[in-house]
This record gives sequence, C-alpha cells and structure tokens, in this order.
Amino acid sequence: MKVLFLASYFPKPDNPLMGTWALSQAQALVQQAEIELLVVSFTSWVPLWLARSEGAKAYANCPPESEYEWEGGVKVLYPRWLYYPINPIKKWMYENPAPYLAIANRSAQQKLIQIIEEFQPDIYFCHHSLPNGWLITHLPKKYQRPLFILEHDFDEIRDCHHLLKRQQAFAQVANHAHTLMAVSKRMEADMQTLLPTVHTATLHNGVHLPPSHLSEIPRPPETQNKQIILACALFSERKAIPLLIEAFAWIADEFPDTILRIIGSGPDEANIRQKIADCNIGDRIQLVGRKPHAEVLQEMVWADCFALVSWNEPFATVYIEAMAAGTPIICCNDGGINDVIENGVHGLTVPPRNIEATAMALRKMLSQDSQKLEMGKNARQLVQQTLTWDLKATQLVELFNKI
Repeated sequence: MKVLFLASYFPKPDNPLMGTWALSQAQALVQQAEIELLVVSFTSWVPLWLARSEGAKAYANCPPESEYEWEGGVKVLYPRWLYYPINPIKKWMYENPAPYLAIANRSAQQKLIQIIEEFQPDIYFCHHSLPNGWLITHLPKKYQRPLFILEHDFDEIRDCHHLLKRQQAFAQVANHAHTLMAVSKRMEADMQTLLPTVHTATLHNGVHLPPSHLSEIPRPPETQNKQIILACALFSERKAIPLLIEAFAWIADEFPDTILRIIGSGPDEANIRQKIADCNIGDRIQLVGRKPHAEVLQEMVWADCFALVSWNEPFATVYIEAMAAGTPIICCNDGGINDVIENGVHGLTVPPRNIEATAMALRKMLSQDSQKLEMGKNARQLVQQTLTWDLKATQLVELFNKI
C-alpha cells in the first residue's frame, strides 16, 4: 500500500527539532511491512539572500527538488509554495482561510500532481485539515484517493465554533475525508459537535522507547545528589513556564537539594527570565536553552520528575517521552494525556493556571520517594504496553486497510 503523507510541520534538515513527532510517526509507518511511504512537506518559499533568522534559513536551505532521507528510511520532499504562517498574514488567514489557501494551492498543485503521478499513492494521510487536507480536496477528480486526516491542535478545532469562515473551510475538507482523526478524545468530541455526520476516530500520539544505554550514563557532577525537576517546552504563554517557576519558588526552601531545569526557547523567554530573577533563589532554576532531541531524552532519564503545566495540551509527546524514561509527570487535568494516565498512578494532575495546586503537586512528588519511583515505573510500563509509535502505526494501518 502506497501512502502519501502531507505534513507541513515536519523537521527540516537545518531544523531537526521542528515537528519531531511527525518524523517519529513516519519512521514507524515505514517499518510496517505493507506500507511504502513518501512524505511531502510543503515549505514556504524563502530566497536564501532574504533569509535572516535561523527559522527562515532552515526553510531556504531545504532541498527544493531532490529527495531527502531521514534516519529510519523516511523519504521526504520539500517543494516550495506561497504559504507563510507569520503575522499579520497568519492571523488573517487563520480567521478567513479560504482566500489565502486558494493562492497557496495554486502555487502547489502542479508540483503535487507531479508527485502523485510519479508515486501513484493508494492513500492520502495528512496532518491538519488546514492547510494540508485543503490541498488534497482541491485536486482534480482523477487524483482523488481515500483521505485520512489527523488533527493535533485543540484551538484549531475549538475556534471553528465562533469563526464561521474557518468552520466553513474546515468542513469543506472534513466532508471529503474518509476518516477525521484527533489525538485526544476531547478533540474528537469537539469535532463530532461541529460535524456530526463526519466519520471520526481518536489516534493518540506515540513515542519511541529511549535507548537503554541512557540509563547507564551518570549524571554530570553538578547535578549529582540533587533532585531534578525537568521541564521542556517551546516558550509560549500557554506552556505556563512562569507559573511553574513561581510554584517551585513557593516550596524551594523545603527541598534545598532540588533544582528546576528548563529546556527550550521561544517568544516568552524574556518573561521567563524576569520571573526567575524575581524569585531570587540563585542557580536553583536553570535555563539550559534548546537541546538536540537525544540530549533531551538523556535529561529525562536523569530527572526525578517531569513537570509541564501547560493548558489545553492536545496530546504532547513530551509527556510520554518522559514517561518512557521512567519519569513521573506533573501535568494539567485538561489535556489529552489524561485519556491514558491516572492521577496518582503515573504522575500528578493539577487544574490549569493554578499556582497553589502546582506547588502542592511538586511538594508531594518531592517528599514521597517510594511513590515517586512507583509512579515512574507505572508510567514506563504504560508506554511500553500501549503508547509506542510501532503500536500506533499498526492502529493507523488497520484504519487504512478497512477501505
């Protein structure tokens, strides 16, 4: 079975940290015996001479014509198109997608048809109805194939309730899909409310199990004899890193051997640095910047607890990566991860935007060593049994095979 996989948020050769879960899913699909996979990641056209930021350079340096192969045998094409998810275009396009997507589609369709004619896929699989599903549903009739779409973002679905033009564009794509999938049950329920006649399903994200040798590598000297709370995220408001910092500051004096290590970067970094300065607890809070994925996994193995209290988290793979490392988690009780975890069994859950509850969860986690170890053991077992990418890829292929 030939599957053409469209994912715009996919790692780029110069930005391997972008959309790592999409690459992991593709790697798992490639390992399925009956699947021949080709990934198409349409990329904003940015002339190299105009690329100033690291992000723009990553787009400009993508190979525009030749096939790029990632580890695991994942073959990817990065054709260019006139689609730019940056403000103010992004805000206008989000609320009124159709006009701009029509322009983007005209810039992409000829290349997409060429790829289809050469690859001859049996199935289309897209991340997100808008923009990738839009490209498929606007192909000429002769190129139509069964379409499966996987949505990853609560807001993109929820906002359709009050953004009529967005809802119309979303419905136009969803009504062409054989199956519209969500990464959490809450998201699927929202889609069913919007489009009760569309066939839906939930397909949770997965994770590759961490290499076994990571547990044999000792901690750096400066973190030995310390309890480590680890956080890892894009620094945006929704990730609630300042709230986590303040909650840690509330209980830091009770646990003088504990440090909070934060991996990441992003637009909210100035606020995060200011919050750290305001807390005035020295080097107990460590911003370590961005790290390669392999180093993040190592940090998760070393950590005693992984804490990220972002709200409206669809089904963040960062939680199950930590769980796969045997590290218990602290998360909000409104996210998709609550489909699979149990409070007090695999970690602790707290209400969103609640500093006091977060501080209490940190206190409980840090003061009960045996329970913490038991939760980490349970978390690892849950991932091994139900949440590996191989298992999730098998479930996806079963959906494909039904048609």
